[in-house]
Amino acid sequence: MNKMIKYILIMLLLISTDLLHAQDSLKTNVFNVDKVLKPMLSESIKIQSNPNPEVPEIKIPLFEYANIPDTIHKTSLTIYTIKPLSMGTSLLPKLKNNYTKIGYGNINSPMMEVYLNTVRDKEIQAGVFAKHFSANPGGYNTFSNNTIEGFVKKFSPVSVIDADVNYTRNNAYLYGFQPELNSDARQLFQTFDFKASYSNIIKDSLGLLYKIGFGYYNFFDSHDLNENDFKLFADLSKPIQGNPLDVKIQLDIIDLKKIAVDYQRVYFDFNPRYTLKIDALYLMLGFNSTIFSDSVTKKPFIFPVVEAGYTLIPKSLTAFGGITGDLKRNTYRSIATENLFVRNMGYNNTVNQFEVYGGFKGQLGPQTSFVLRAGWKRVQNQLFYAIDSSKYYSQSVFFDTITSITNLKAEITHEFDDKFRMALTVNYYNYNTQIALPYSRPTFETKLNAMYNIGDKFILKADIFTMDKRNTVILGSNGSTTPVTLNGIVDLNFGIDYRYNKTVSVFVNFNNITNNTYQRWYGYNVYGFNLIGGLAVTF
Repeated sequence: MNKMIKYILIMLLLISTDLLHAQDSLKTNVFNVDKVLKPMLSESIKIQSNPNPEVPEIKIPLFEYANIPDTIHKTSLTIYTIKPLSMGTSLLPKLKNNYTKIGYGNINSPMMEVYLNTVRDKEIQAGVFAKHFSANPGGYNTFSNNTIEGFVKKFSPVSVIDADVNYTRNNAYLYGFQPELNSDARQLFQTFDFKASYSNIIKDSLGLLYKIGFGYYNFFDSHDLNENDFKLFADLSKPIQGNPLDVKIQLDIIDLKKIAVDYQRVYFDFNPRYTLKIDALYLMLGFNSTIFSDSVTKKPFIFPVVEAGYTLIPKSLTAFGGITGDLKRNTYRSIATENLFVRNMGYNNTVNQFEVYGGFKGQLGPQTSFVLRAGWKRVQNQLFYAIDSSKYYSQSVFFDTITSITNLKAEITHEFDDKFRMALTVNYYNYNTQIALPYSRPTFETKLNAMYNIGDKFILKADIFTMDKRNTVILGSNGSTTPVTLNGIVDLNFGIDYRYNKTVSVFVNFNNITNNTYQRWYGYNVYGFNLIGGLAVTF
């Protein structure tokens, strides 16, 4: 037994000695490779035919219905009462649709305005307005303007019917250069004007939108001159392939009577417009056409109308340009409205034979917009004014055979809610006339209107009007002409309204602050500095 144990121990000693020797040999980190490995890949086996999966067969089931009895299933109706939502006790605020204003000025100038309107109504709206304003500083430099007008509108789900009636009475004198005047120098103009129309309301945006109506006015003076104007008109609008087509049609008959003389003119207008909008580009195509006839002639006029615009900066800058032309009626009413002191009339049509224009328009900010425009036109029978010395130095109408007019115009407007509003317009004109000078027409003028609201308590208003010098002539009884020059104009006006509460306010207006007694029409000086103040009540 002991011998066996000794043999085992000797064997274990020998084995451990070999293992220790082997471990020591691994520390050399030396490896011997006897054969280079050459990996070999077997060639791929390709399938010689394309797979052809079996297409499943689809069979549509055939359903047959026969001998199915008619059966009515009865249902019971159950009504549940829905509790209404409460909107509180607040009611719509009461509208103050009416106001009256009275005032008085330092040149014996009373004024009064009254406006009355209906309350809220979904079916009808009506109102009436009346105004008187006059001045009498002494002598014949006096005037009186009176107006009363009313309107009514009837609404229905499919249409709107509206009508307006107006009466005006304006009185003045030919006070230029005459120390003593009589009743023949009085200028009294009265107008009765009525208009009515019917327009439809469409729910389909592709439908035809139209407005048809008629108008009539009678304009007459205190010297047996009487003018009647009757109009029939239709305004049509319909989208064609997403773009608007607008057409204006009008028949206008003007009849002028002077004692035994009766002069009638007839105009028929047809003016279509079609506007294409393609991305940033718009193109308006159309024409203005008029058939004119009187006791002597019958003549058609047609003028192309083309305007194109391209948006250079979205919502900020658009370039535009175009060509146009038209025929303007010169009526007794239109001339007397522009120049109150006209006695020698003329009624030729002013024909804008050709006009080309272009410019830029856009926005400088969310509340500020602008327009810059340049244009040139060739006009036949452009209207000018001279002085007739044989009739109290009244104004006399002059027509130029051919006039070319260059116009540069700039406009900028800014509006911030009801707190601030401002509008500035600047015009420059260059006339190339057949007559010696563009009688009584300015070459440069500006207009500025501004309003500033301070806390809904004080409303500040300012108006500035300027015009450069003008040239005209005095017509002598023997046919002579004497050139004269009218000085430039600066007319500055300022007004303050103080709102005591939502019902009562007071106002004061300061007119011609620079005290410039200029002459817009030669021989007729305007009032110098004057003011007018008063009270306004809304109810």
